Amino acid sequence: MSIIKNIREQNGYTQAELAKQTGLSLRTIQRLESSNKEPKGYTLKMLSEVFDMEPLLLQEKFQNIEKSQNSEKTSIQLLNLSILSFIGIPFGNLIFPFILWRKNRKSKLVDEVGRRIINFQIIWWIIFSMLLCISPFISRKFLSNTQIILYVLFVGYAFNVVIVFITAMKLRRNDFNFLKTSLRLL
Repeated sequence: MSIIKNIREQNGYTQAELAKQTGLSLRTIQRLESSNKEPKGYTLKMLSEVFDMEPLLLQEKFQNIEKSQNSEKTSIQLLNLSILSFIGIPFGNLIFPFILWRKNRKSKLVDEVGRRIINFQIIWWIIFSMLLCISPFISRKFLSNTQIILYVLFVGYAFNVVIVFITAMKLRRNDFNFLKTSLRLL
């Protein structure tokens, strides 16, 4: 929730009333509430006066939110990178992300994004396991005993590593809209 909106509602103001009390435009109040960006200069001074609080206290509220968001982003990044443990540890792509998700899921963002990441890994593991199981039969039946199991193994691992790196790049851009599948297992 927006800090300004929360304080405004606690003080019983509508956006229009707050704009009138502060001398700021209604559009400025709307922008501050929708962006949740820290007000600066004159805007900070006027809001602090109307809310009867020190400007430093209002700034601290924004800084605490920013620290919390950075912590959430770091948790999601670690969760995503922990998937790479599957390269050396069977089921590492499920075990370690699950542990990190359970530890940090108090945050709504970490909970939702963590669920999507783990859900995708469960689906990947099921499909990958099925392909590994049927590849010897396909190889024997159609490809005169060519060992395609190694190709399936390599392509499956490479695909998952690429997904981890794509997800990491999206997280770097603060884009949390990824790995949304219609099948939800978690």
